[in-house]
Amino acid sequence: MYSTIGQNVPLFQEKGEFSGQAAYSVGFGAWDSDGIGLQGAYSVSDKVAVMSSFYSLKGDDPYADDEWEGSGSYFELGGGLFGGDAEKLFLYEAFAGIGTGSIQNKSRVNQGEYINVKFLKPFFQPSVAFSSRYFDIALTPRIAYLTYTQKDDFNFVQNGQQIDPGVYFDQNDNQILFEPGLMIRGGLPGVKLELQYNYSTLGEPIGDYTLVNDSFFSIGLRFLISNRTTPKQKL
Repeated sequence: MYSTIGQNVPLFQEKGEFSGQAAYSVGFGAWDSDGIGLQGAYSVSDKVAVMSSFYSLKGDDPYADDEWEGSGSYFELGGGLFGGDAEKLFLYEAFAGIGTGSIQNKSRVNQGEYINVKFLKPFFQPSVAFSSRYFDIALTPRIAYLTYTQKDDFNFVQNGQQIDPGVYFDQNDNQILFEPGLMIRGGLPGVKLELQYNYSTLGEPIGDYTLVNDSFFSIGLRFLISNRTTPKQKL
């Protein structure tokens, strides 16, 4: 019904920088899912940047004990400000934007049972970071607003009666979410190994069932194209 995803934290220092990431991504909670995450960001001035992210995850392990399996995708766009003191290794940034996602679930026990949802998620994403030439660590206390745009595409039948998953939507539709994240990366100035963990506070309305993937982890490569990653020629 919902899965948190990663955060795009480029940590720019100047105009004309491009940051990209490709990562193996995993969601944990209702049922484990994995897939890919792609991120890109560009600094259009010394203070302003734009960014975008895409995730595609799927959970269909044939050896898992889960009664359901699902897949989904998420895409977001945003813009914001960045700054800091590079000499003191302190950077900050703040992005605002909107994301859209879709999740398709089907029962592995009862053939023909399914529930498909779509949602919008405006967000505000500030970050503070320690950033050196070879190592970065950032804390991102992201805040988002979750609203479901499709919640009536389902088929649950029990004892010949249609079951409405309205309890979940009554509690979790139109909710403010706190989704903090921790990012660590290290390597060369132009390419670094990046690890990221994120958590969502979206609650579980039904005690007997888990409907939310509230944890996320990714490992991937972060690329930076910038004047500061290009070796300077001696005169």
